[in-house]
Amino acid sequence: MPAPKSGQSRLAASIGTAFRPLDEVAEVFVEAGYKLSDDPPTWIQPDVSLLRVERAQATRGDDYFVGSPELAIEIVSPWETARDLNRKIDALLDGGSLAVWVIYPEEKEVRVFVPGGTSSIRRIGETLTAPELLPGWELPVALLFEE
Repeated sequence: MPAPKSGQSRLAASIGTAFRPLDEVAEVFVEAGYKLSDDPPTWIQPDVSLLRVERAQATRGDDYFVGSPELAIEIVSPWETARDLNRKIDALLDGGSLAVWVIYPEEKEVRVFVPGGTSSIRRIGETLTAPELLPGWELPVALLFEE
């Protein structure tokens, strides 16, 4: 796929900044590589991801992270098909992610997917949470789309 355009890169950076106060619990990565499987060899690179500190620190700098991140965030691109996006969501959840957030910049909404097939939509005026990873933490959806 083509490299992200400036708007997508800015949004990814904004998301990363929103999680910075949580650096005792999780590390934030933009476009980090995760090795999901050896057979067949499978890697995935979410736009933004959160990984528990202990998992992040256990990975050497010259290795991929193994398994899915606890939270994966995908920003929908104009060239991304629904089929490709669904494959990513399934791979991340099957690999152990606690949640996958899919951000739709045009619609200014976030679709939240969790294991077991449950999903929900969060819009401006609502908040995002990640209770399995960050109990009590909330992120207003509107903060993601501020310019």
